[in-house]
Amino acid sequence: MSVSGIAFDDTFMLGARLLRSGRCIEAIEAFRTVYSRALADNEIGLMAACLNEMAWCCYRLGEVEQGLEYAMGAKWHWGRAGNTAEKSRALAIEAILFLDIGFSDEAYSAADQAVKLALTTEFESVHAFTLNAKGIVLAVCHEAQLGLQLLERALGIAARQQNHAAQAYYLLNIGFCHGKLAEEALSLLEPERADAENRIATELSALAVDLAESVGDDWTLRTALSNSAELLSKQGRHDLAIELMDRLAELPELPGIGLRIHYLYTLSDVLLRSGRCDDARVAAAESLALAEGSGIVEHQTSAAAKLVEILEAQGDTRAAFAMHKRFHGLYVRQAGETARRRARVEEIRSETDRLRDEASMLAEQVMCDPLTGIANRRSFDQILNRLAGSPIAIGMLDIDLFKSVNDRFSHIVGDAVLQRIARIMVDQIGPHGHAARLGGEEFALIFPDIAEATAAALCEGVRVAVANADWSHIAEGLAVTVSVGLATGRGDVPSGLLLQMADRRLYMAKTTGRDRIISRDTPILVHDNAEPRKQSIA
Repeated sequence: MSVSGIAFDDTFMLGARLLRSGRCIEAIEAFRTVYSRALADNEIGLMAACLNEMAWCCYRLGEVEQGLEYAMGAKWHWGRAGNTAEKSRALAIEAILFLDIGFSDEAYSAADQAVKLALTTEFESVHAFTLNAKGIVLAVCHEAQLGLQLLERALGIAARQQNHAAQAYYLLNIGFCHGKLAEEALSLLEPERADAENRIATELSALAVDLAESVGDDWTLRTALSNSAELLSKQGRHDLAIELMDRLAELPELPGIGLRIHYLYTLSDVLLRSGRCDDARVAAAESLALAEGSGIVEHQTSAAAKLVEILEAQGDTRAAFAMHKRFHGLYVRQAGETARRRARVEEIRSETDRLRDEASMLAEQVMCDPLTGIANRRSFDQILNRLAGSPIAIGMLDIDLFKSVNDRFSHIVGDAVLQRIARIMVDQIGPHGHAARLGGEEFALIFPDIAEATAAALCEGVRVAVANADWSHIAEGLAVTVSVGLATGRGDVPSGLLLQMADRRLYMAKTTGRDRIISRDTPILVHDNAEPRKQSIA
């Protein structure tokens, strides 16, 4: 695993190894453990990384709805973290999960977004993963030739990077594309082209088997063996197909009832094509029984349909008719299941939107000074970082003799003064800059892309408005003034240095009489009182 800026601990790496080997239930438990710790520490990137991997585990286990919840959560967290590459990976996983439940429109939209985002980054492995997702979606949506082009690009990237696990997975999906092209050729009454496409699909699936076995990826190995057996059976090469199914049965049993159901369904199909109808019936019946126990309607529907086919081949018309009625009932239920799943997807989206809104509100609170409502020091620093390298003026502003306000009138009055100063600053600078409270009685003004004279005039407007304000409604006898130090740069002066310059000039303003602005290191004043003011408490 390599995600920029994120430190993965041993438990996360264990989960990654388990996932690569196909032990998805154990992997997801490891990721959940890390996620809980990341949540407690508010490590957004690590939380998102765990959700990505958990979503992929769910896909491999056939737990699609749970996987979608994890993928959407990962996408949101990566957005918060500003990690475009990993957000595109989450979108690709979301696309594959949508495809798995038959939501092809949503799958295409997510896959298309994933590719567009990924190609704005420098990470080729992410490019490949998103191209793979879009390629699969296109193949399922009857655009196998377009999908094939994307998948071959993904395979090329994996080959250059010598990522054999990714190569095995992409080869598997390229073989799937050629299988789809074979189906298309048959529908157009082009048997020779169909045979050629099936042969290519078989060869690619065999390559996927070898690569998956070499890297110990049991999930890809199982899927590739199953696909190869099905393709060989369609070509009438039944003995080889049965050999692959036997090899599949000898692999260590992986958790996840969906994998067992799929194995039995494929076995029944291969046995039926080879003429072993009794054995096929036993396998299909076991597949249906397991599907009923799992409650997954799609598996039940597929198993029932296969049993109808087997019973008809055996000439058991009564049993075939009864099973057909059962299949029809399951088919109707499946339509209702699709509607329920759409409702569940919308529920997940609504929950994600609610969390996003809450996070935005909390983020806004974190970036605002709670007393005055203007930007705080953290927000001020972010604004400076955003404007780095561009012309900018910074004004450091301090309330004169503020301690005496608190001492004479109370801290409640002091807080009211701080709030009023913040309002005056915002009103005076309008859309020309940003106002922030840095702490205590110290404020700052940031003016992007502005001339020194204009910045000085805006600061002078603040100074005059504060000095001329009626403070008596806060406390009788109260008067308030401010001092300002101003520094301007053309984009070639680091913001840290500008801050130091503005702070130094603020100190000069304070020590040379207060209630003034200084914008040079020499004691040339933008404003100095020509006439003595009445004595002020502040």
